[in-house]
Amino acid sequence: MSDTRPKHILILMLAIPAVLCAQPQRETRGGALMSFSAEKQLIRNLDLNFEEELRLATTPNVYDRTVSTLGIDYSLMNKKLKIGAYYAFIYLYNNDFLYEPRHRFYVNLSYRQKLDQLTLSWRIRLQETLRDDNRGSYRVNPRYVMKNKLEAEYAIFGKPWKPFISCDFSTNLNDDETRYDLVRLRTQAGANWRINRTTSMDFYLRYDEYLKADDPRTISVGVAYKMRF
Repeated sequence: MSDTRPKHILILMLAIPAVLCAQPQRETRGGALMSFSAEKQLIRNLDLNFEEELRLATTPNVYDRTVSTLGIDYSLMNKKLKIGAYYAFIYLYNNDFLYEPRHRFYVNLSYRQKLDQLTLSWRIRLQETLRDDNRGSYRVNPRYVMKNKLEAEYAIFGKPWKPFISCDFSTNLNDDETRYDLVRLRTQAGANWRINRTTSMDFYLRYDEYLKADDPRTISVGVAYKMRF
């Protein structure tokens, strides 16, 4: 008898967004994301990572933000387990209709497990975001957030495409009004296209919603170009 556990896990991941998104109707806006990332091995099991991302939105301003990220990852257990530390500089158009710089620091712990052609991964992230009080009105600054991300990727034998789906759950850690509550849901579905041994591209659709605020839901199309040296 074949093992049906991978199928059950994938069905559960597909069902999670439908359950959590049963929220009151609110404005939905469109968006687009484009990113470039590069990874370079420094020494065995230690990688340097860089990513540049541009986000666009239909409202209130076409420009949403740019994010420049630099970090390192250390791999263990034949690269099944990774520990990483990152810094991101964010320049965005905020809710007070001003352009604002932000600084974000975070650490990751992730684990990947292959089950035949299916790869399941889990990542936990602890992050701190410093915002500019002179360009925005914030009850909490800096903001500390914990994120959990689940992802499933399926390798099609003999094909360069790998379909994937992921769910990202955010929890505030130092906001008295929403402390330890699930405050944000992000779901992505798409496919990775392997161009060659060192280069690939992701094409995906992203759904983003704040569960404890009246911010618009966002549905975005995205493309990511990835290189490894």
